[in-house]
Amino acid sequence: MGEMKRLQSVLGTRINTDPGRRAVHITVRLSAVIKTPNGCLLALRQPFPGKPQRHLLPGRTIDQSAPFEDVLRRILRQQLNINTTIGALIKIAKTGDHDEYIFVVHADEHNTFPEPDSPTSDGYYWDAIEPTPQAIHAANFTPKEIGFLFAGHLRHGQPPWTLPDIRSRPPAKRRHHKTR
Repeated sequence: MGEMKRLQSVLGTRINTDPGRRAVHITVRLSAVIKTPNGCLLALRQPFPGKPQRHLLPGRTIDQSAPFEDVLRRILRQQLNINTTIGALIKIAKTGDHDEYIFVVHADEHNTFPEPDSPTSDGYYWDAIEPTPQAIHAANFTPKEIGFLFAGHLRHGQPPWTLPDIRSRPPAKRRHHKTR
């Protein structure tokens, strides 16, 4: 299924793809849930002087219509210098600015991960978050619903990298109520 068709079915909305009209302009953030070799969640820590730090999942904001999986694979190759297989789309976080598409990503066995506290080129630091509800909440993920999603599933013994693909759910059906 094409990327636009998949987006339409996941979002439950129609996206204009008529070639005679202006192209659809979608800005989204693609994020990756990556399990480190020691069983932690790989994250980017963003320090703020005098304020609590926050964590983001590896990824980037994009402004294109190429298949998300291919773009995310390239982004992670640039950010981490690792080879990956993109798995399940586990969440679309509606943030207001742009939607965040969160994918489970499986890293090849022979990859080398960055050490915690090593800096990135854009002012962040790599971090490894323990997969416990307490550690996830303490990490202060942005957007907040990422932390709530991960901590909630961890409370039930389900790590984030085992969550099912939301694209496998049937599309939402509009219910029509009879009027009197």
